[in-house]
Amino acid sequence: MRCRICLAVLLLGGSASATQAPFTAGAVANSLTSIGPSATLQRIYGNNAEWSVLLSGIASGERNWLRLANQLKRVADGGASEQLSLAVGEALEHRPANVLTIAVPAFSIFDACGGPDVDDPRFDSYELSMAAINRRQRMVHALRDDSLKSLRDRCISELESAKSGIAHFYGRDK
Repeated sequence: MRCRICLAVLLLGGSASATQAPFTAGAVANSLTSIGPSATLQRIYGNNAEWSVLLSGIASGERNWLRLANQLKRVADGGASEQLSLAVGEALEHRPANVLTIAVPAFSIFDACGGPDVDDPRFDSYELSMAAINRRQRMVHALRDDSLKSLRDRCISELESAKSGIAHFYGRDK
């Protein structure tokens, strides 16, 4: 009898984790509402899988993820803050208008329009980093909304500065 009870507990415990809700922007928004930004950031940052999904969502440039990034940025420091900024910068490659209208000013132009993370395997060489910056510049440059002209131009300038920083990092500055 004791073994049946143990088996039932194990099976119920296993099924609960198997039916756990997926980690979505909606789940993060609910967490922000229920436990607040600091506790939400601490919980997500402490879970590598959720942190990775969060950063990927932000990097997509989708409005809901960028709004969440703004809320988390207010309470983030150190590595979490830097990684949020890098994800917002990556979003320029997908939805630059969203970045400039939603993420800025919670993220400064310097943060949003910087270079990629050279420690990320996707950008860990001079060529890969420069290719990412060039993609970002092309996407930002393609913005034709007059209301974004000033932000667009400042972002392009920051991205150009990021090229110098990458060149210096890799010993390729002139």
